[in-house]
Amino acid sequence: MNVKISRVLASLVLLALLKLAVFGMLSVDSVTLRIMQALMPETVPTMALAVAQAQEQAPAPESAATTTPIADTADSAANQAATQETEADKAAAEVRTEQSLPSEWRVLKSKEEELAIKERTLKEMEVSIRAEAVRVEKLHAEIRQMLDEAQNIKDKRVRQLVDMISNTKAKKAAEILQTMDTDLAVKVLSGMRGRQAGEILSFVEAKKAAELSERLTLLQIPFMEEQ
Repeated sequence: MNVKISRVLASLVLLALLKLAVFGMLSVDSVTLRIMQALMPETVPTMALAVAQAQEQAPAPESAATTTPIADTADSAANQAATQETEADKAAAEVRTEQSLPSEWRVLKSKEEELAIKERTLKEMEVSIRAEAVRVEKLHAEIRQMLDEAQNIKDKRVRQLVDMISNTKAKKAAEILQTMDTDLAVKVLSGMRGRQAGEILSFVEAKKAAELSERLTLLQIPFMEEQ
């Protein structure tokens, strides 16, 4: 009776060991076999053989551990590749964004070029205007010099007339003044002594004499000081 129970127990233990060996969860060492041999000497050889075969067929448990670094390396490389791909996608998106607005870019570029051309034109015009201003100022100076020279010549001529008429008799001098331009006659009279100019005007036609007298009155500064 005890032998049958022992065999049944041995069979159950053997079945359990086989299942554990198949799943790679348990390995039977020499101590376990010695205990089983002490309890069930008849079934230990068979059980040991079955366990050995099951262990040979089952994958080694260390394989998972040994493959873990490789898997981690693969995951790291995959993550790095994914990151690089994401960055490349972003760069491509930026390029596409610039390329998607070519018309606006061309418009801005055209306006920039137009402004640059206008700026250059304005600078050239400014240089030209300054040069023209210098030329005009020089021309004005030349004209003023010519006018001054002409005025000096005219004044010299007037003085000559004053001297000539002053040395002429009053009646003859009056005839000469009546043939002169009014402005010139006024200048000649203003260059003479007041008494001498009044004597000459007494021989001038009344209308002409009145006009000359009025102009002499309006003249504030005499042409020459009375001697």
